[in-house]
Amino acid sequence: MRNGRRMRCTGKPSGGVGESGLAVTRYREPNWHEGVGLRQVRRTMRSNGVAGPWRSWRGAGEHAFGRKRARSEIALYAARVAAAVAALQIPAGVVAEPNNPSKPAFASEWPDASNTGPPRDLKLKPSGPLTIAVAGTTISGLDIQGGVTVNADNVTIETSRISAKAWAVIKIDPHRTGIVVRDCSIDGLGAGPDGNGNQGIMGQGTFQRNNIFNVENGIVLTGKDNLIEGNFIHDLNAGGAPHYDGIQIDGGISDTVIRHNTIINSHGAAGAIMIDNEFGPVSNIVIEGNLLAGGSYTIYSDGKFNDNLISSVSITDNHIGSGQYGPTLFRRNRPTYLRNATDGWHLVRNLNVGKVAGQEAIR
Repeated sequence: MRNGRRMRCTGKPSGGVGESGLAVTRYREPNWHEGVGLRQVRRTMRSNGVAGPWRSWRGAGEHAFGRKRARSEIALYAARVAAAVAALQIPAGVVAEPNNPSKPAFASEWPDASNTGPPRDLKLKPSGPLTIAVAGTTISGLDIQGGVTVNADNVTIETSRISAKAWAVIKIDPHRTGIVVRDCSIDGLGAGPDGNGNQGIMGQGTFQRNNIFNVENGIVLTGKDNLIEGNFIHDLNAGGAPHYDGIQIDGGISDTVIRHNTIINSHGAAGAIMIDNEFGPVSNIVIEGNLLAGGSYTIYSDGKFNDNLISSVSITDNHIGSGQYGPTLFRRNRPTYLRNATDGWHLVRNLNVGKVAGQEAIR
């Protein structure tokens, strides 16, 4: 333990694909001697501290490995821990994704309630539900009680608060393009019109710096040329039998970038990001530099439904907290998966109880 932070070492990883086509990551269990040695080292570390006198390390090594191997084994263990911490520049309780030697990007400030949604000092004008049918319309500075339906191209909704028990708090016609939703607070009030779940945003477009909560699914995408950036999706909440997803791609989607979002699914169901092929093929999806946590698996790329192809999915430079069963599930497709840090339940616990503000939030 160093400065009150726990340190952890994992076995050597190996990757593979199971008989069902499920891509998996397996960890080699340490052999008996390694296991005993590491347990003794960790025990001494907890009682004496990593930065304590050399005799603490030497004592652990002599007990675990014998005097002749003590210095070399303990020095190697210390070097591995130090290298992992230095590589990620985050506390040692966070473990690097296997087989990815490069450092993942770690944002100085993650999206949270303080930097998403409308400015706190902005006085919003009350409004009822809206249907937008004129191309080029801009909606700004409203407190909208009821949903927003977009039936025109090149519409911008910004710096507003929208609250609704609607099927989608913001529903965009799937044939409309050029839609921008930015700096908005989107509250699904915990239920749709039938008492079941609802969506925060449904459609295609550019969605930036929104605070989305109290919905079953944060953003459900359609179409192509989507940009989802800087959003805070959290506190998913719905009636009925919800299938929670932070961002949902159910097929028929292409050319989409999901960048620098904080997505927390505190339920043990579905994921922070769900990609599947149920309603069509999926291609050219970039998931980069996000802070993701929770679900059954945190990220799905699942081609189980039919023969629709999932291709060119890239998952890079993310920090991923563990889902109930693991960080990722890839079936019948092989995303590019590089420089991700699997932060495990350390990250999930902290995101569920505290502010998301940067590396000091993860410990």
